[in-house]
Amino acid sequence: ASGSVNINRRGALLMAVDAKHPDMTAERLAEWRLMADAMTGESAMKLAGITYLVKPSGFSALPQNGEPAYAAYKGRAQFPEILAPSVAAMIGIVHGKDIDIQIPAAMDFLRENADGDGLTLDSFHRRITRALLVDGRYCVLADAPEGGGNPYMRGYSGSALINWDRDWYVLDECGYVRSGFDWAKVERYRVLMLDGGVYVQTLYTKSDKGEFIQTELAPMARGNVRLPVIPLAVASARDLSPTVEPPPLIGVARAALAIYQLSADYRHQLYMSGQETLVAINGPAPTAVGAGVVHTMQGGDGITPDLKYVSPSCSGIDAHKLAMEDNRTAAVQAGARLLEQSDQVQESGNARKLRFASETATLTSIALASCALLEKSLRNVGLLMGIPVEDIIVTPPKDLLDSTMTPADAQALVAVWQAGGISYQTLYENLARGGIASAERDHVEETSLLDQEQVGSDSGLI
Repeated sequence: ASGSVNINRRGALLMAVDAKHPDMTAERLAEWRLMADAMTGESAMKLAGITYLVKPSGFSALPQNGEPAYAAYKGRAQFPEILAPSVAAMIGIVHGKDIDIQIPAAMDFLRENADGDGLTLDSFHRRITRALLVDGRYCVLADAPEGGGNPYMRGYSGSALINWDRDWYVLDECGYVRSGFDWAKVERYRVLMLDGGVYVQTLYTKSDKGEFIQTELAPMARGNVRLPVIPLAVASARDLSPTVEPPPLIGVARAALAIYQLSADYRHQLYMSGQETLVAINGPAPTAVGAGVVHTMQGGDGITPDLKYVSPSCSGIDAHKLAMEDNRTAAVQAGARLLEQSDQVQESGNARKLRFASETATLTSIALASCALLEKSLRNVGLLMGIPVEDIIVTPPKDLLDSTMTPADAQALVAVWQAGGISYQTLYENLARGGIASAERDHVEETSLLDQEQVGSDSGLI
């Protein structure tokens, strides 16, 4: 940070610097990985191999330990792109509403360069919301260049905060660093703490010899004033805290994973059922197969030769297809109260509006946490600049889904429906809560009206 003091020490190997907080369990880490891979899509899921798609035990008896068969099995499987469109639609709804960001004129540079790399403040805020939806946690550190200059906000994924306590945080900054035209992976950790009531940083960077080099930093605000607080803000999907919880949309990712696994078996059975095998009974194997080939087989005393095409019955195909449909419904229902709604068709428009309001609580809490994290981070920048922070206010949208939906919101939801991420019922109910479709009708009644209008149009009555 601006005005910081650097002290380099080369010491013994510090194995504890990468230790993880007890809440960073293997289950939480696996959930974050699943969310990241499901957001990336089919390529990432297949690249993970047996992590998500176990090789059938029978394949191991095949040549080459069944690896060619497993590669074909995995290649035929299809992963449903459900999660990413759902996240995009939720971000569009949250940020499609008015979010008032009030900052002093001295901080206006952040509106065009919030992270020091040219990311606008609006885009940075969207990144926060996306991370809270996908990981359920995000961290923002207010910092400034060592040589001086405007401060900025540096974002960290939820998994990057590996250890923490009161006034003490460890951030994982391992990654690739460019040197000329080459990139090399660097192992580095940043420790933030209060030492004697003032904010200090310590960087631990592993050298080529496998030992950590320590670099101690004493960040200062403008005017060479030491900071009495750590300018790091952490938010969960519900509030400003480093709490580690299951990601809000983990149910969508798990249902999509189940569909992927079922799809592998389903398409394998389809493939096998279409590959009939010619079998010679009581006779030599045919030298050629195919249309037009004539096979001559001679029988002996008491022996009747025969040729038959055989194929697996694949009796489980229909069951697999039904299971995939069930899991797609489960994925829709697992969306954070924005996706599938209950099957209540006999309810008034007012009752439906009340139900809509209650079912947006999760998305509302994420929007509130996102705005609170941005406000706290902006105030931390204000501390670095030495300006009053009371006037730095981020006002979240009052209503996410009860107010009139914009055309952009509606277009985003229709795109998710077209991509298969939500059902038509879900689409209609979201349009109804946004004031575009009628809250006095359900999706079945609306479809019936559309059919009647189509019949009238075809008959020339309309």
